[in-house]
Amino acid sequence: MYRIAVFMLLCAFMLTLLTGCFDAVEINDEEHVSIIGIDRGISDKWRITFQLPSTAEEKGKSGLGGGSQAGGEFTYKTLTIDASSFFSGLELANASIPRKLDFSHTQLLVFSEELARSGMVGEFIAPIVRGGAIRFSSNVVISRGNAEEFVKSFKPFIGKTISREIADLMEQADESGYFTNLTLYDLYDCIKSTYHQPIAILGAVNKGENFKENGGKWGTEFNIAGDYYAGDIPRKDGNETEILGLAVFDGDRMVGKLTGFESRLLSIAKGIFKRGIFSIQDPKSPNYIMPIDTRQARSPEFDIRFEGRKPVIHLKIQLEGDILAIQSRINYEDPKLQPVLQAAIERFIKDGLDRTIKKTQELNCDVFKFGQKAVRHFGTIDEWEAYGWNSHYKEAEITTEVKFNIRRTGGLVESSQIIFSEEKNK
Repeated sequence: MYRIAVFMLLCAFMLTLLTGCFDAVEINDEEHVSIIGIDRGISDKWRITFQLPSTAEEKGKSGLGGGSQAGGEFTYKTLTIDASSFFSGLELANASIPRKLDFSHTQLLVFSEELARSGMVGEFIAPIVRGGAIRFSSNVVISRGNAEEFVKSFKPFIGKTISREIADLMEQADESGYFTNLTLYDLYDCIKSTYHQPIAILGAVNKGENFKENGGKWGTEFNIAGDYYAGDIPRKDGNETEILGLAVFDGDRMVGKLTGFESRLLSIAKGIFKRGIFSIQDPKSPNYIMPIDTRQARSPEFDIRFEGRKPVIHLKIQLEGDILAIQSRINYEDPKLQPVLQAAIERFIKDGLDRTIKKTQELNCDVFKFGQKAVRHFGTIDEWEAYGWNSHYKEAEITTEVKFNIRRTGGLVESSQIIFSEEKNK
């Protein structure tokens, strides 16, 4: 009898373990948001745009938050709403979306340039950082136009999903250096920093307006590769959205921007540059262009001292690279001519670096993180904060030194001249 009672109690206990989870969340109960766009609102303070991927199929059509893969291509929907705060916007969104919005897979936060220049970015991100709904690893983009338009224009290219598209796009930061892979954590941390100022990725919608269909053909003028802001590249077709360059902040207020070329030089100075191709003018035949596959040879070296209260900084950069092409056919493979080419590359990079530093000093924004080295000259944090590095950056005397070493000259031992038939008969 005792054994039977114990068995019955054990069965009753096991039955309680088999009950369903009251707090379980099914996949159909949530809608995952891929991109969030934030503009200044009209009916209320903020205008928030949510991009939602489709996840189910319904005869080739998809409803908002429903989902489909119609015709082999993923479809996406957006919802834009004016609200007094991010969280109130979430609640109001459920008036039209019968699912809970989930941000665990959100990869992009897009702020309009108008909002960024108004100094409202810190006000918006403070509550979402405290709430923890959005991951710190989400990338932050400043759109030169409306964030709503940027979000609606951001679509997969060649059939990819949005998540894969964003991940692959951010990897291009290492492939070219034309922008830096910056996250919500980077922006929020820098806003509060006494050592440097924040930067964010610069984005735009490019509708091909800078692509000239007609006109005189290109002459001999030299254009620096990548020396554009996002949205200004002369191109057509492809994805309408593009990211190129960086937005520069003073605190949480955007005060300027860097081109893709200047962003690359910033990465070099900070020691995070992986590789990229610099196209320079041929030093002996300026009408021709020479592409040089460039990479960082070693970490940058800083020498920082103070003359009174004025910072004096010397930055030394060491790069190396390979010759990809010699259009002029001049024999730069010859070790006697390589110093000429190396000196030309050094001048080109130094001029661009000096220009970028001057630009940031005019904005009084230390985005190079010189302050992290300068702080070592102060005995206490109180002394450092009393000095106010961010306010003295514009007064700094900064000099640069660039060294470049050619490692490889390509698959040709020697560049030979092109021979024409008339020359053969002479």
